[in-house]
Formats: sequence, C-alpha cells, structure tokens
Amino acid sequence: MKSSLHSILILLLLVTQSFQVQFDGYFDILSYNVGGLPEPISSTKPSKYTKLISPKLNAYDVINCQEDFAYNDDLISKIEHSYKTEFSGNVPVGNGLMTFSKFPLYMSTKVKWKDTHGIIIDGADQMIPKGFTYSSMEIKPGYFIDIYNIHTDADCDEESMRCRRSNMAQLSEYITKASAGKAVIIFGDTNSRYTREGDDFYNLLLVPCGLKDAWIQNRMDGIIPPKGESRMVDDLGQLGEVVDKIWFRSGKNVEIDATTFSVLFTEFTDDEGNQLSDHYPITSKIGYKLIDTILTSDTFGGGGGEGFSFIEKVGGKYPKSVLISAGDRLDRVGFEYYEYGLITAGGDGGTVQSYIFQEGEYIVSIKVCKAKKNILSTYRVSYISLTTNMNNSISGGKCGDGEMTFNAPEGYAIAGFIGYASDEIDRLGCVYQKLN
Repeated sequence: MKSSLHSILILLLLVTQSFQVQFDGYFDILSYNVGGLPEPISSTKPSKYTKLISPKLNAYDVINCQEDFAYNDDLISKIEHSYKTEFSGNVPVGNGLMTFSKFPLYMSTKVKWKDTHGIIIDGADQMIPKGFTYSSMEIKPGYFIDIYNIHTDADCDEESMRCRRSNMAQLSEYITKASAGKAVIIFGDTNSRYTREGDDFYNLLLVPCGLKDAWIQNRMDGIIPPKGESRMVDDLGQLGEVVDKIWFRSGKNVEIDATTFSVLFTEFTDDEGNQLSDHYPITSKIGYKLIDTILTSDTFGGGGGEGFSFIEKVGGKYPKSVLISAGDRLDRVGFEYYEYGLITAGGDGGTVQSYIFQEGEYIVSIKVCKAKKNILSTYRVSYISLTTNMNNSISGGKCGDGEMTFNAPEGYAIAGFIGYASDEIDRLGCVYQKLN
C-alpha cells in the first residue's frame, strides 16, 4: 500500500510538472520607494541611508525606485546596472522616478498625472510633477517588455482618492494605446489598497488592461481581499498588503509570469536593523517565454508624441495594403488588415498614398529620416520609403538630419508599426511577422 501511494504521488508530480510553463529565462525585479525627499521634510534619514541602499540594488535585474530626489548621487554611487532612465531632478522639478536595468532600455518617457491634489497638506502631491515613466526593455533581440514605474496621488481624503482613481484611469488609457499587444510590468508605489474604500485600481486598471497582481497570485491563492479592514503587513507578514504593487501581463510574442512575490523585511536595513526607507521593498521573479511568430524593432525619430502599437493586430493573414501620408514630414502611417480593417497612427495632414499588395508580396525594408519642424521643436520622422520583396516601393516626405533603415530579419515580413505620434509621426519602428 505504501509503495502504491508513493507511485501515485510521483505520477501526480510528473503530471503537474508537464503542465507548467517551460520558461526561456528569468529575471528579478524590485520596487522600492527610497524616501529621498530632502531632509528634514523626509520621514527617514536619506542622507545616511541612501548610500547604503545603492549596493543592495545590484542583487536585482530591474529596479523601479520612487522618491529619488535629493540624494541621486548616493543612490547611483554603487549601481552596476548598464542601463538607467534619466534623473529628473530634485523637488520641485523632478518626479522622483528612476529605473535601473541590466537589459537595454529604449525611449523612456515621463508622463505627468492630469489630476493631483494637495499643496501643503493631503500628501502635498502638487509640489512635484507626479506621474509615471514608460520604458521599453529588450530582454532578447526582437523581444520587448514595457516597463512602467508609477507613483500615484497620496493620502486618503476624498479629493486625493478621486485623483488617485483618475491616475489609474489615465494609466489604463495610456497602456491600451502604447502597449497594445505587448507584455507589460507595472511596479511602483500606488498609494492604494484592495481593502480601502475609495480605491478602485482593480476595475479602472487591472481589468481593462488584463493585468495580474504578483501578491494576489503568489501569496493570496488568487483571492482578492474584500473592502474593509486593512491587512497590515507588520501583523500578517507576506499575507499583508502594502501600497507598493507588482502588476503584469503577457504579450503576443513574450509570455511572462510572476513566479514569486516577497516583501523584503530584513534585506534593506542597516547594521542595527533599521529600515533604510519608510517603505519595504517588494520583489518578484519574472519568468519569460519567447514566441517567435512576431518580433519588434527599436524606434527611430524624436522625443514627442504618445506611444502606439500595431502588435495586437499582427498575425494570421498578411496585411492587405499599406498607407502613408506625408508633406514636409510624415503625418500618418497605417496597414489595412483583413481581420481589422485600416489601422493608422498620426494626424490628418499630408498627401495620402496607399499600396495594395499583390499575392505573396510583403514589405522587407523601411527607411526613415528625421528632422525638426523648427529650431525650437523636437525631432520628428520626416521621410519614409517602403520596399517590398517584389522590389516595389512607396515613399513620402523629405530627408533631414539623420536616417535609419529597418530590414526584416530573414524569414520575416514587416507587417505593422510601433512608435510615437500626435498630429505627425514622432518616432517609428517595425513589427515583424514570421512568414508561413
């Protein structure tokens, strides 16, 4: 009987393992509000503690820090990561958000919240340009994960909570457009709790963007705590809730999963056991699996506009046609898909051109140039030329101060665009679809 039970247990273990995702790799992420407000307005001792935080960050592959204001030199003093976002400055000009990564980061963008509340009281959120940063992180050539670092409106008065709900809705709208079809990880200080009446990030952000919570998944058996009494982490340990969160979702060519979640109670302390900030750091191990049916490129151009992505539309039958609209600069780009119709990005200006593909025809190369509209403006995409495998081409705009050519990898076709745009195309990149 004992031998039979042992055999059944082994069989069940093998069956369970067969259903587990076999990841291509892992990386560790950390979110940490470092409490770097200038002393004496900081609630901790950043002039002493920030330099102790710096070397401890090297144990993690990707780090999002919040409240990095007055002591950035100390924070980066021992950092070994090859890539980081640009320091935005001390209060009142900086947003306090920094990302450090062992993977390449591309086109990091700072976005300010539309709604914040409190100048001296109620969190004093209007004293700095609070918001979020967005970076595209390349874990392997052609495979990107969008990283969001956030710090929402603080405090629990009615107006602060209203602004925090607005923050979540704004972030949801941005992700829906900029990260369509992409893998996404959001980690930062949300100032929010599942249990708090007035906070509703679940319905405003997690549900519409298809996000999961690493704490709920790994510590709460998938069960979201109800509104009511707070689950304080100092009482409940890893089952307690902190306002710092890790949210994630998979994309069309990168599947990801938060396989662990931990609140770090002892790792970021001094020799006497004092916490180095007024927040506990949180960490998760992210597993990733690469799906080679779709690849993406970096983007080329300027620094304006809002992000867009055609990745969600790419796949299945190859696009029916391509569209460009240009004058002195590139105004609009688009593909017509059999399943979705015409999908475009950009404005309404310029002269419209379209090209209908022949049977078996697809784009293999795109050349783009950039130029400034005037001496005070940022760079924008000023010219585009698309070439197909049958050596047909379509082009528009005028070449300017720099150029970039995107060539589809062998066995792939260019079937979509990613980039940044408003009334014109500010930056442009490619989505590659594997040929059948």
